Amino acid sequence: MRFLPIFQAVCVLALVVAGAAAAGAVQAQDFKIETALRGLEYPWSLDFAPDGTLYITERPGKLVHFDPTTGKVAEIGGVPKVRAEGEAGMLGMALDPKFADNGFVYLCYSTHDSKANPSNRLSRFRLNTDRLTAEKVLVDDLPGATYHNGCRVIVAPDQAHLFFSMGEAGRAEQAQSLDYLGGKIFRINLDGSIPVDNPFQGSPVWTYGNRNPQGLRFRPGTDEFWSTEHGPDTQDELNLIVKGGNYGWPKCRGIDPCPGLQDYHPAIAEFDHRDTVATSDLIFYDGKLFPEWKGDILFVTLKTGRLYHIRLDGQKVAKTEILIDNRFGRLRDIAEAPDGALLISTDNGDDVILRLTPK
Repeated sequence: MRFLPIFQAVCVLALVVAGAAAAGAVQAQDFKIETALRGLEYPWSLDFAPDGTLYITERPGKLVHFDPTTGKVAEIGGVPKVRAEGEAGMLGMALDPKFADNGFVYLCYSTHDSKANPSNRLSRFRLNTDRLTAEKVLVDDLPGATYHNGCRVIVAPDQAHLFFSMGEAGRAEQAQSLDYLGGKIFRINLDGSIPVDNPFQGSPVWTYGNRNPQGLRFRPGTDEFWSTEHGPDTQDELNLIVKGGNYGWPKCRGIDPCPGLQDYHPAIAEFDHRDTVATSDLIFYDGKLFPEWKGDILFVTLKTGRLYHIRLDGQKVAKTEILIDNRFGRLRDIAEAPDGALLISTDNGDDVILRLTPK
């Protein structure tokens, strides 16, 4: 077995990090970081089942589940063959709200269309014991490339809709076209049908002009929908996602104004104006272990290997601090465990799941 689980302490951090990428003082934080699981290869998406089992996609084309209490890890069979190249492969995942009863798993993965062109697909599977069965393709022939494939998947708080993102697959200008299913955030019903109250009739498109959204999350207790998005060489974004909104790419980026662009919504914050940090997944912390972070945004980055903590004042950033600064290489995904611990996946090829708890 290639996995080496169990919480092996690697460090206890008292961080005072200089050089925040956005306005606001960087504060000291005391917490410990342990290695919850070793032996992964580019873990992309993390999601907890109701019984506390952690499900993990690995970009080269694997799905595993991990029991943090026992340390038991098992690979799941029946996973579709993926187009694993560059940033493509087995990507976003979400478990159905009734997963304990129906075993439904939503997976976004890279493949080829009927003409052998690179594409991406969102499907629903049923998990029977340790095997995926009964694939139902929900959205097919999404644009694909070696880079900018997206694809984060989440279930909405109403438990009736799926939201998922798709990068523009290198075709920047088409991100502004509603006829091109790249550079978008989508909303569909759980069965793959298109909701009648979507902003563009008969279309799964929820927003457009997105370059490569890597994180999607609803703010607890509100209907606010937030996203992190990759900039090209500067100005990675934190966005408040609005129904039917245009997020500017490639005409505008970051917090820049964009006069004359219809339905344009500039970023709430950018990271930063001179460089790129490569934003990845985000959460709103809702647990008990770090009460001082309750309701705050935590997101991870790839290029700079950072964990950011963002405190909001309404819909504006009030404070930014960096809790981890490139100590573990690239960081891909972040999840809140049922006990309130933070789990973070690295993205270096020989990868681990890190577990953060109070010191």
